[in-house]
Amino acid sequence: MKNIRSFLLLLLLAVSFQGRAQEENRVLLRADDFGMSHAVNLALKDMVHSGIPFNASLMMVTPWVQEAAQILKQAPHVSIGLHLTLTSEFEQLKWGPVSGKAAVSSLVDERGYFRTSVKDFLLSDYDLEEVETELRAQIDRAMAMGMKVDYLDHHMGIARSTPEIAAVVEKLAREYGLVICRYFDEHMAADIWGQPVNNKQTAVLDALGKLDKEKYNLFVFHTAHDNDELAELDDLNTDLMSDPGTGQSILGKHRQAELNVFLSKEFKNALQGKKIMTYGDLKAEHADQMKRGGIIHASIEEAKAAYQGR
Repeated sequence: MKNIRSFLLLLLLAVSFQGRAQEENRVLLRADDFGMSHAVNLALKDMVHSGIPFNASLMMVTPWVQEAAQILKQAPHVSIGLHLTLTSEFEQLKWGPVSGKAAVSSLVDERGYFRTSVKDFLLSDYDLEEVETELRAQIDRAMAMGMKVDYLDHHMGIARSTPEIAAVVEKLAREYGLVICRYFDEHMAADIWGQPVNNKQTAVLDALGKLDKEKYNLFVFHTAHDNDELAELDDLNTDLMSDPGTGQSILGKHRQAELNVFLSKEFKNALQGKKIMTYGDLKAEHADQMKRGGIIHASIEEAKAAYQGR
């Protein structure tokens, strides 16, 4: 009898440990730039229909954000975030402040658009109060559209490009009851934006096999349908989205490849046994214990690399 009790105790401990280990394989899937274009929103629709829980970051300053909001109204398994934006990287598709040029004139160029890069922004005479005015307006627009927003994050690293801007975002997060992506000491498992088109799936699947069991493992996607709309867009910050031989934009090919990874059987199979979470889950569980993670760029030199971490 004693041996049976010992065996049952060991079995119970083993099952308990296995359950904890499985829960420690915590995965956060985030996809960015929704609202940027119709091609990007078509990918959002595909991702919603996959049934996989993920975090959708919307750009409130972009022309197709209303369509993205409509898609997400029927997606309770998707956590909505605001991709706070103070830069505009495409020459053919520009955007400016929700607040309007007159209200935040230090944040825009002579045409009324946001500046092209984080570096250009930081080298400008931007007014910190106007930064708060604009970021607040972006949050207010989302609320006015009836969206249930859970988190804030940063387009091209702008919302954490300096400690002062990060403090503004923290203030707004507290005020609106939101959490901030990269403030839970997340492990950046994979951001495949800059990976060659043919390497993206391998990079994601490899990362899913090497999760940090002590942290939330963050995977970042930039998805879209590869069509004529995106083929016309030239990213002014990088040569990675251009064909080295012809100079033609391959932005759509990159984003279609990332969508293909997300929708693939291999990706779905690799997620089996993982605890897929959203920032909505973290907001419900840890809102009062949110801690700063990630990197805050303290200088313009460090900000040169911010685009890669957008």
